[in-house]
Amino acid sequence: MRLKRTTILCWLVSGWLLGTGPVVRAQTLVQQPDRVLSTVGVRDVSSDPAGFAWLAARQGMFRYDGRQLVPLNQLVRQGPHLRGEAIRVLADSAGTVWVGMHDGLYAFVPATGKLRQVPLPRLTGRHSRINALLLHRGALWFGRGMDPCQVFRLSLRRPQQPARLVWQYPQGLIAAIEPNSAGQLLLFSFERTWRLTPGGRVVPVASHSQRYRVLTANNARRTQLNTRPLRLPSGPYFLTDSVLYERRPSQPPRVLARWLRNRSSAAVPRLNVLELDSTWYWLGSGELLALSIRRRRLPPELQHYPLPLAREWNGWLGFNRDRTGLWAFAEGMPGVFKVRPWRAPIQALPVTGDQRLSTRAISRLADGRLLVGSYSGTFTQAADSPLAPLRRWWGQVPDRVWYCSLRLPDARLVVGFENDQSVGLLAGGRFEEIRWVGTHPEPTGKTIFCLLRDRAGRVWAGGQQGLFELDLARRTRRRYREGDPTWPLHHCEIEAVSEGANGELWLATNRGLYCLQPATGALRHYGPDEPPPYRLPTSLLRCVLAAHPDSVWVGTLDAGLLLLHPRRGVRRQLTLGRGLPSEAVAFVLAPRPGRVLWVGTHNGLVRYEPRTGRRSDLTTADGLATNELNRQSSWYDAGRQRLYVGGVGGVSVLAPQDLATAGPRPRLLLTSLTQHHAQPDTIRTDYLPGTLPQGLELAPGDAFAELALSLSDDGGSELGRFAYRLRGTGPAPWQELGPGNRLRLQGLEPGDYTLDIRGETELGTPTRNVLRVPVRARTYWWRRPGVWVALTALMLAVAVGGVYGWQQHRGRRREQRWQAEHALRQRIAADLHDDVGNLLTQISMHSDLLRETPHTPAQTRDRLDALALASRQAGQQMSDVVWSLHAGPLRLSQLLERMRDHAQEVLPPAGLDVQFRIAPDLPDPELAPARLHNFYLIYKEALHNVVKHAHATTVTVQLAADPAGLTLTVADDGRGHDGRPRPGGRGLANMQARAQAVGGTVRYEPVTTGFAVVVALPLAR
Repeated sequence: MRLKRTTILCWLVSGWLLGTGPVVRAQTLVQQPDRVLSTVGVRDVSSDPAGFAWLAARQGMFRYDGRQLVPLNQLVRQGPHLRGEAIRVLADSAGTVWVGMHDGLYAFVPATGKLRQVPLPRLTGRHSRINALLLHRGALWFGRGMDPCQVFRLSLRRPQQPARLVWQYPQGLIAAIEPNSAGQLLLFSFERTWRLTPGGRVVPVASHSQRYRVLTANNARRTQLNTRPLRLPSGPYFLTDSVLYERRPSQPPRVLARWLRNRSSAAVPRLNVLELDSTWYWLGSGELLALSIRRRRLPPELQHYPLPLAREWNGWLGFNRDRTGLWAFAEGMPGVFKVRPWRAPIQALPVTGDQRLSTRAISRLADGRLLVGSYSGTFTQAADSPLAPLRRWWGQVPDRVWYCSLRLPDARLVVGFENDQSVGLLAGGRFEEIRWVGTHPEPTGKTIFCLLRDRAGRVWAGGQQGLFELDLARRTRRRYREGDPTWPLHHCEIEAVSEGANGELWLATNRGLYCLQPATGALRHYGPDEPPPYRLPTSLLRCVLAAHPDSVWVGTLDAGLLLLHPRRGVRRQLTLGRGLPSEAVAFVLAPRPGRVLWVGTHNGLVRYEPRTGRRSDLTTADGLATNELNRQSSWYDAGRQRLYVGGVGGVSVLAPQDLATAGPRPRLLLTSLTQHHAQPDTIRTDYLPGTLPQGLELAPGDAFAELALSLSDDGGSELGRFAYRLRGTGPAPWQELGPGNRLRLQGLEPGDYTLDIRGETELGTPTRNVLRVPVRARTYWWRRPGVWVALTALMLAVAVGGVYGWQQHRGRRREQRWQAEHALRQRIAADLHDDVGNLLTQISMHSDLLRETPHTPAQTRDRLDALALASRQAGQQMSDVVWSLHAGPLRLSQLLERMRDHAQEVLPPAGLDVQFRIAPDLPDPELAPARLHNFYLIYKEALHNVVKHAHATTVTVQLAADPAGLTLTVADDGRGHDGRPRPGGRGLANMQARAQAVGGTVRYEPVTTGFAVVVALPLAR
């Protein structure tokens, strides 16, 4: 009895271990042929620290960034160009790329673009190509040549020094160099193997070249000869090149798995194991094998993954550029397969019988089972198995298509059907119809598209004949505003309904968007025929989500996803070219806290963050059951935090919080810079080593600069997405780069900027780094802002100076005019006082004498003659004063006419003859008013002096002119004069003063008979 209980206990423990032990399976592997490398015959591959892959191929040597394959010769800025087939390649930790060619070993430094050939002694043999490369303990080891073959060592600390010849063998070639567990080097040829001892001796160790190797992602290496199997890190399990077996003490070996081994040569290990995420991977014949090496109680289980490699060629397995996945290729044959261990963020739910469901309603029953309505029937899933197959529900349910469903707080389920006249209520396994109680005949044969329970507890249903309100207590329904046949919603197909923050209902229909206030019946329409801000680009709507009082997301059939502000109109539109994989939107969900939108389209599922603009596109490559998702076929299980989406190929489930951590974080790389240079007018492409350390400078006239971007990880089919911002004097928003990987800068204003670039995988996993590139945009000196400021300041200063000078000039002009007017007043006053005043005094005196003193007739006549003479002279003086005031600049000929007229008025009445002696070629200059006036008055004074004092008979007036000025001579034949002023006389003094006022001179010249006055006056001063 005791033995029986012990046996039962052992069986229970064993069952518990089998049930609770870890599932010993490798992660899901995603296989994908590399499209760029589909025609490249790769012989060897190595990754550098920056994240680039260096490929030795039959076509030559290349650099690969996941998007672009660049020949090494295009990267070389200094040094020779490589020709022919590349044999081996190896990148060290410093970034130097070592290339084995037919003619020797080359070293390339990507940062400087310098390529040099490593000097080696001359070798006489069948060839001198490099067959093997190895980095070991700070040195580069390589094998060269065939018949004989040589092994060299090159110190990486002093790479410029010549390589040291370590060993030479007269036959064969060195196909591989590997370190063993003791740190000694093993040298492999086609027929035998040697060991290089620390003392430099080479010892034969085997008559064959077969070996096993384990290589980890951190470059740790373990190599051994195939004389004994590889042991797994835990448990009594062993590997050979074709068998996995278990060997326990005192028991015969037990074979756990077999496979056909991969073809190999001396260059390829017979068992080449790569360790990644605690899983061993190696190649078999036409397949990839994966084995988990985590500690466990159960025996290891080997996973087989078919891999269509050419079986007659050496199969190679290597790490990808970021050591997060694997590359598999047949040496020298075109094509590379990317193999990546992957924890799928999305699981497609299986269906019994492998049926393909076109799903509609998705919800959960009261007992916890998942419910899926489809065109093939209604299916459920066990409540305690989230990945269990969907099975047909044979319960008491209507045999109709469950188009939409609404889960109530009490776990009851409201179901809307397609092409049926009713809405049903499922409660406790029983199904009840919700009857029509409207005053008009029941709408028949129409689909119910959507269901909603608002905050007030009312249940609404939208369908092909309008909006219905359900009374679940009475199991009845009626159409909203049934008594109004003109109500617009009666003629619409209501595709989706969402409740706003203020209780309003947003209705997506085939005739646009409606906003309804159920309490008042107020209805607002948005559509393509409405004026702004109520205008939409289309009227064919599929879904609506009122996420915020000022934010309503609207999904359309042909215009993508719209962000609508109720009062300001459309604020954002996502289309095929702006972030959506399709412009046909099936549904929009925003699980709490609402920072992320899940947008179902006809070409995949989109995870979208409105605040940051980050987006993740999920397709069948990411585990989705189908890319064509059905409208309203989605549901978020808030309790279990799972999102279910359905389409024409089935239903899928994902955990939103785990999506961003589904894969490793790659690095962001700058791969090339294409720039237009104005001087000279050329376009040049520079290939970058991952970054742009010295920044980017746009010279004056440069049209553009274009940066090519890439990720260091070989992710999904989209190879990542990118965003950028250009920060100048202030903050700048992030902008999506779009589906491409090229960022073009053009039309920048002069100044200094900082270009920030970020990337993410197709699942939305951000890169480990954000690139910051200093950008300087220069311009012509005359376009610089400082120059314009200086020119503006100079122009302003010139304008201010001009205005100031003009004001000063005006002031001086006013001062000069005032002084001229003052001088004119003084002159007029002097003239009137000296000449006219004197004459008026004489007239007054003669008048008084005639009135008061008795005179004889003769005396009276003399007094009257004197009075008449004084009056004429006064009038003449007044006429001259008025003439001088009104006369402007006159020519000399006009002045001469005035002088002739005055002489005829004065001299003949006094009994004097006058003669004018004027040269026929006398010039005719223009005289300023001041010179004109003074010259004329001097002339008059000279004539008056002759009349009064000379007792002459003839007066001669002579006028001459030259470039220096005028010369006037007034001569008479009278009694003469010595030139000294008479007592009380002021005539000569007045002439001197007037001449000096205009820069002239007056001189008096006694002649033999008479007297002469000579006036010299300049024409300009």
